[in-house]
Amino acid sequence: MMEPPSGLVSDFDFHPDEQHVRQFQIPPAGVLRFDEEVFVSEAESGGIVLRHYAFRDEWFKVNVTIDRAGAVVEPELSPTIVRSFAYNCDIATPMQVGPGAVYATDLFVDVLVREDGVRHEVVDLDEFDQAVADGLVSRNEARQARSGLDRLVALINSRQLFAYLHSACPFGPSTAEAMLPVLQAPLDSVPAVQPGRRPTW
Repeated sequence: MMEPPSGLVSDFDFHPDEQHVRQFQIPPAGVLRFDEEVFVSEAESGGIVLRHYAFRDEWFKVNVTIDRAGAVVEPELSPTIVRSFAYNCDIATPMQVGPGAVYATDLFVDVLVREDGVRHEVVDLDEFDQAVADGLVSRNEARQARSGLDRLVALINSRQLFAYLHSACPFGPSTAEAMLPVLQAPLDSVPAVQPGRRPTW
């Protein structure tokens, strides 16, 4: 079991078609679980709470929007939100953990799930295929990503997505603080996600 964070936790999220790594900053109060198996954090943005789940043994991450009471809700449509969903699931490499940090690489495919946890849409498969063809995603990662997508869709279709997340970190009233600015770290400073160097390559 890891020690509770005493300072900011950095969540490094690499999109292979970019030359930098997104660095989300989470204060200790926003970290709900942080161990070798699961990382869960919360932050408030635009009047809703975004809860983030990452896993050591899964090829996906999940972002779910909740209200202050802990109930799953769908954000209102806006210029930046053009589809209705409450769960935005990213097919991604399993998380790696380090001192005060977690790392993962986004593998392009998203699964957008409605508030009921069942109705869903798989998007950006064309971008994924192109990234594989361009060598931005390794053949091993491509194979594992497809298996991860199958597992995630099976969870959704069996109505187990909410229960799976709840078992990792229970939903309940939230005291989430405002989301801190997202930083951009140079790719060469984060070897854990670099092409050819990350463990999943």
